[in-house]
Amino acid sequence: MFRRSSTNWGNQMAVDTEEIVEILDKDIISLFYENDIVLDKETYGYILEEKIDIESLRKYIEYLQEREIHIAEKSSLLDVYLPKMREKNFEFEKKETVLDKLVEKEVEETIKSRDIPAKDVDPEIKILKKMETDSEGNFEDFLETFKDRYEKISKIFKERVNMRDFQNINSIKKGENVKVVGLIRKKLNAKTKNVILTIEDFSGFTKVFISRKSSINTNLIFEDEVICVEGKCGGNIIYAQNIEFPDVPLVREVNRSDMDLYSVLISDIHVGSKMFLEKEFLRFLRWLNLKIGDEKQKRTASKIKYLIIAGDVVDGIGIYPNQKKDLKILSIYDQYKKLYELLSLVPDYIQIIISPGNHDAARPVIPQLPIPKEFASELYNIDNVLMVGNPAFFSMHNVKTLVYHGDTIFDIIERIRVPQNDVVSPMIQMFKKRHLGPMYGKKTGMSPEREDYLVIEDIPDLLHTGHVHVNGHTVYRGTTLINSGTWQAQTEYQILRNMIPTPCRVPIFNLKTHKTMITNFG
Repeated sequence: MFRRSSTNWGNQMAVDTEEIVEILDKDIISLFYENDIVLDKETYGYILEEKIDIESLRKYIEYLQEREIHIAEKSSLLDVYLPKMREKNFEFEKKETVLDKLVEKEVEETIKSRDIPAKDVDPEIKILKKMETDSEGNFEDFLETFKDRYEKISKIFKERVNMRDFQNINSIKKGENVKVVGLIRKKLNAKTKNVILTIEDFSGFTKVFISRKSSINTNLIFEDEVICVEGKCGGNIIYAQNIEFPDVPLVREVNRSDMDLYSVLISDIHVGSKMFLEKEFLRFLRWLNLKIGDEKQKRTASKIKYLIIAGDVVDGIGIYPNQKKDLKILSIYDQYKKLYELLSLVPDYIQIIISPGNHDAARPVIPQLPIPKEFASELYNIDNVLMVGNPAFFSMHNVKTLVYHGDTIFDIIERIRVPQNDVVSPMIQMFKKRHLGPMYGKKTGMSPEREDYLVIEDIPDLLHTGHVHVNGHTVYRGTTLINSGTWQAQTEYQILRNMIPTPCRVPIFNLKTHKTMITNFG
């Protein structure tokens, strides 16, 4: 950027005064002149048209000075003024707002002058796993959950050449080298630092002794998960020599789109919270509408076909004690109405898929059915919105995608003893164990269903999570693992627990190449 001399600015102001003398406001001109900032004609005209007050302009000038910007352009004015204006004038009924006019007019002109590949392609969404729940929470339901878990994961072991010859527990004999697949009923950490497991299958149960001198990392063994144990049978106990997890194959064929299209992944918007970063979210929406960014960024935006939201779209009501003091919108219905206002600004050729989280108006245990229509009827009325459960398994342009809010991530982080901002390690553990919540209901509430919907039975090409408010991604054995972060600034709760969120960082996943890039709108 550059700084004009006062003489040059005075000359420029004189020229502008001659051209638009009838509508000049001396207070506005003087304000920018005194702060040595050049005010271009388009920005000046917009200020007059919207009747922006002097106090707001002072804040805008502070914004420019903090960033050492010396030309007042309309795009930077909108970044500062528009969010405030929407906060002030926001109405829940869908009516034309200034932002609507801006988006509709400018995007229509942009669409005419720019090729938008995603606009000419129909969405290709296939639901690969349909969730049904009829649980009554009784003993039979719990039993069916674990039976289904064991059946599915033992089947995975049978598909592995080195594991398919495992035995039933009731058939093992003392003195033999044995191989069994069992669900861990109990894990005991002895004072001697040895570990004793109790595992079971449909035929019976046995104990497994893991010596402290063993190379087996017992921190990575969870109660309620299904493992394969190899060792020496000593009667009613197996002395473990090796522990295997179901895991995913080292090499496999991944599914790709034939077309160069992108999916944008976000989560934890928390609309209704005082800490919701609305200005930054509006900047994100403007980018989706091809209104900001350099040519490369706009070219990327023009190929976006899907917007996947992994839960906590609103902040909810009564989620934690004294939440009311943290809320800007006190009604759950009004929170969803405002979300509707925001998402209705996404271009209609982008398919939006919404999964719930623990802050949403869905049942507080997983798995969750889609957000009920009674709370978010407006969202159901948007043609390009698809409401799904948590977790949800579907394909988009042939790419198998698993969306899970990530309710159990903190449970796994605590068990494997990694930092709270390490969101990648727990997702890798989910794939090693082929389960999104291996430890049944430790801190995360789980509903006992006739089918265990948290088993990763069919390997996805993409896993998208949220919940921990930290952005991170990696590739594990062909599957891209992404936690998309948040649109909420650090809360008091997070400050007390030394949790540092990474808001406004948006992962953009290429459905053809499987490459991921992160764009920061903060």
